[in-house]
Amino acid sequence: MNKPLIKNSSICKILTLASILLFTSTSSLAEVNPTEKVYTQNGYPYEGLVDRSEQVTIFYTKGADKGAENISCRVEVSQNGQIWQGEERITSLKKFTLKPLRACIDREEAKKLLAKTF
Repeated sequence: MNKPLIKNSSICKILTLASILLFTSTSSLAEVNPTEKVYTQNGYPYEGLVDRSEQVTIFYTKGADKGAENISCRVEVSQNGQIWQGEERITSLKKFTLKPLRACIDREEAKKLLAKTF
């Protein structure tokens, strides 16, 4: 009679240990892979450029000498180890807030870069 009780006890310990390991591994996995929010508008060519590139970075500054309502920005696109750096552009704060990628890179230039990702 003691044997089934011992087996039951061992099974409970194993199940408890497995549950703890499963819980800790999934919670640590969530910390390693945080969700990244991408700010872009839908549509061609900007959405495709963001989706197909390794990284798209927007550098911007709001300078007092350029006016309180203007933003100076440029775009940097990484693909297959190559980095393309766009020219600095000055745009309005309103345009930048609504559509930052479109405000900082010309549509024709974005189309050319998108074509290079294929």
